[in-house]
Amino acid sequence: MKTGNKIAFFYTAMTVGIITLVTIAFYFIATNYISRLYYSYLTEKAYATAEKHWEKDEVDEESYARIQKRYEETLPVATEILLNADSVAETHVTLVRYMTEKEIERLYRGEVITFHEKEKVGAALYYPDNEGNFIVLVISNNQYGGDIQQRIGWLLLALIVISAVLIYFVGKLYAIRMVDRIDAAYQSEKAFISNASHELNNPLTAIQGECEISLLKERTPAEYQSALKRIASENKRIIQLMKHLLFLSHGDKEILKNATETIMLADFLMQFVGNRIKFTTDTFAFCLTANPHLLKIAISNILNNACKYSGEEPVEMRLMGSVLEIKDTGIGIPMEELERVYQPFYRASNTREFSGHGIGLSLSLRILTTYGAKVTIDSELNKGTNVVIDFG
Repeated sequence: MKTGNKIAFFYTAMTVGIITLVTIAFYFIATNYISRLYYSYLTEKAYATAEKHWEKDEVDEESYARIQKRYEETLPVATEILLNADSVAETHVTLVRYMTEKEIERLYRGEVITFHEKEKVGAALYYPDNEGNFIVLVISNNQYGGDIQQRIGWLLLALIVISAVLIYFVGKLYAIRMVDRIDAAYQSEKAFISNASHELNNPLTAIQGECEISLLKERTPAEYQSALKRIASENKRIIQLMKHLLFLSHGDKEILKNATETIMLADFLMQFVGNRIKFTTDTFAFCLTANPHLLKIAISNILNNACKYSGEEPVEMRLMGSVLEIKDTGIGIPMEELERVYQPFYRASNTREFSGHGIGLSLSLRILTTYGAKVTIDSELNKGTNVVIDFG
């Protein structure tokens, strides 16, 4: 089973299990309440029956009319059994059909007893009167309550099934997305480590080779100096690469902690103007707060890429309000690879013959977005690339 399905199944089982427990508890509470409510109706019917039979000689006509009305308003469909409690033996024969000996004892002590008889339910009460002591049993089929309980049961069962299906598919959808993101992050980290190792291995291998060749035989001072220059150059590559890797590993808050100052952007961009870089602006008023060293790294990396992939063609740099546009007429970036150029160490398939680590653009993007800029790259193969940085 795939990881996404396992996660979805696990959380579905856990959530549905909780829902089922809550549902079962609700079902028993609801059915218990329905049963107790019906028992109260039976008890009321029993009292109304007793008063109807034995209170007529003790109250006036108006009071008895109220008793009669109350009797008629209680449960209409019920079996009534009237027993003479003073005839203990005969009464006991009837009572043992519906209740236990302990319940019979409690009944004689004046408690109202509720009981079951197959599919029916009943209530019994002891009623002392001036004519004697009596016992009233009222038995009825709780059809209405049973229907309600049955419907509640089916509705709750349907709720559990529907919830399970919905939770599973929603959970599967999000689990797959989560797993995909985790997998993408893992693959990205794996590629980052692999590429970083490769980029570090190249200059280290070159240094090792240069040392081994230099030690094969005696060299002239000029040859040693030439070998040391090559070693120093490769070592410089390693140091620069390590600086970039350490920078990318920092959090945004650490970047923002670096010394910042107010920068007049148009004046700041003038330092990049040269033989190949043309600069135009419609404002000198726009300013932003940033670390000038980090901002220089970010913009110079983009300009260096534009110059490197454009041969001898000029590069245009235009500032319009808060939007900086850097445009070249170089080799461009394949459309299907455009989204991947932000990844550290990723280099487009048409840049193999150009030197580089593939880390500059990701470094620039990290710096610029940390300072709130939005970077957009549009490119067309063999026609050029347009980088838009919106500082607004």
